[in-house]
Amino acid sequence: MSFLFAFEEDQTFLSSIFDAIHDCVKIVDKDGNFIFINLSAERNMNIDREEWIGKNAKELLPNSVILDALHTGIPQFHKHSFVLNKNFIVHASPLTLNGDLVGAISTHKDGSEIEKLKESFDHFTINKYINYLENELHLIQMLPLEMKDFVISKDSTLIHELSKIKKLAPTDISILIRGESGVGKEVIAKNIHQLSNRMGKPYIPINCAAIPEALLESELFGYEEGAFTGAKKNGKKGKFELANKGTIFLDEIGDMSYHLQAKILRVLQQKELVRVGGSEAIPLDVRVIAATNQDLESMIINNTFREDLYYRINGLTFTIPPLRERKMDIDVLILHYLKEFSYKYNKQKRLSQEAHHLLLNHSLLGNVRELINVLEHGFVLAETDEIQISDLPKSCIEGYMAQEEDIPQRRSKEIEASSFTLSDSDSLDFMENMSKLEVALIVKALKRSNNNRSKAIKMLGISRQSFYDRLKKYEKEISYYLK
Repeated sequence: MSFLFAFEEDQTFLSSIFDAIHDCVKIVDKDGNFIFINLSAERNMNIDREEWIGKNAKELLPNSVILDALHTGIPQFHKHSFVLNKNFIVHASPLTLNGDLVGAISTHKDGSEIEKLKESFDHFTINKYINYLENELHLIQMLPLEMKDFVISKDSTLIHELSKIKKLAPTDISILIRGESGVGKEVIAKNIHQLSNRMGKPYIPINCAAIPEALLESELFGYEEGAFTGAKKNGKKGKFELANKGTIFLDEIGDMSYHLQAKILRVLQQKELVRVGGSEAIPLDVRVIAATNQDLESMIINNTFREDLYYRINGLTFTIPPLRERKMDIDVLILHYLKEFSYKYNKQKRLSQEAHHLLLNHSLLGNVRELINVLEHGFVLAETDEIQISDLPKSCIEGYMAQEEDIPQRRSKEIEASSFTLSDSDSLDFMENMSKLEVALIVKALKRSNNNRSKAIKMLGISRQSFYDRLKKYEKEISYYLK
C-alpha cells in the first residue's frame, strides 16, 4: 500500500487530528507535492490550502526547509525561513514507510507565536531558548540567506563585518580574513564563494601550515611525471589548477615560507603557473581568499612576509574578533550546539547555571572550536539531563580557575575606580564576589558612557538581554553607586 493511498484512506480521521493541533503542519509526498496542510498552517500562511494540495513545494515555497528534509533524508531543526513575506522557525523530518522514503512533514511558528511563548514563561532555560529563536529570525533580515547557518547573536560585533559580504562576494577582489584559530575563518571563506559569481565552480581550501614545506609547492602548483622520486605517472594537478574558474582558500598563509611566497606572488600577478618539473605555462582564472592568525605587518618589518604579496592578497580585510571579546555570541552557540548534540545522541541535556557561567567567562583560546569540544565532552559525560562543571574537561576547569585567580591583578584599576574593594575580613565566597564585580563594572561602564546604555553594553561585551537582566538583578546596588 502506497503512502499516499494510505493517507487518503484515513484522511478524514487524520485531518481531524492535525486540524486540532495548534502548530502549523505541512506534508509532502516523495516528489515534493503537498498532500496535506492543516488548518493552523492555512490561517498562519494566509493561503487556501485546497489550492496548494497537489502542487509542488518547489514552485510555491522555493528553498523551503521541508524540501531540505525530503532531499537529504536528514531532520531539519530550528531552521529559519522567509516566505510569503513572513519569518518562520521551521522543523522538518523525512517520512519513511518500510524503510523507504515516502515524503516529509514540517511544523512551523512565526514571530508572533514566539512572542506569545516568551510571555508565557519565565524560566532560565525557556527564556534562553526563546531568545535563541528570536535571534534566528533577526539574522534572516541582516545576513544573506546563504549565511543562515552562521551562528552569532543579533547583537554580535560580527554583524557589520558579515553584512559587507553580500556586496563584496560578487566581485573578484582578493580578501584577507584575519582572526585567531577556531573563530570560523573558513566558514566565512566558503560563504563568500557561495555568494559569488563563481558559485557552482570549484572551491579548493588548503591549510598552508599543515603541509611540510617540501611538499607544499607541489600541492599548490602540481607536478609533471618524473619531477621527483615517487611522482605519479602523468603527473598531478595542484590546488591552483583544481580551483581554476573558481576560488582557492589559502588558510594560514602567514605560515608559508618566504621562498614559496615569491612563487605565489608570481602566479597571482601573471595569472598562470608552471607545474614542478614542467615548462608549460598554464593560464589561471582563480579568485584568492587568504586567512591568517599572524601579525603580517610585524612579519613584513622582520622580513618574514613579503610586502608585495601582502598588498596582493589584501584587497579587503575581514577581521573576526575572538570569542572572548564577543560574549554575546557564546550563549547562542551553546544553545545551537546543545540542539545539535541532542539530535546526534538522541537525548536532551542542558547546562547548569554554574557550568553556563564558567563557559561564558572562560577565555576560550580555541574559540568556537574549543567551545564545541567542551560542550560535547560535557554532553557525553553528564549522567543526568543537566551538565555540571564536573562534566567539563579538566583542562577547561583548570584554565578557568587560573584565569579567575588572575582577576584581581588584571582588574585592579577598574575595581578601585568603581569602589569595589575586598578587605581581609570580607567573605571570600566566589559567587558573592563575582556579583560585586559585576555591579562595579556595570557602574563604571554607565559612568564612562554618561549613562548611555547602548555604549555601556558595547564596553562590557555582553548582550543587551544580559545587560538588562543584570540591571534588574542589581537595581538597588547600581542605583546607590550612581547617585
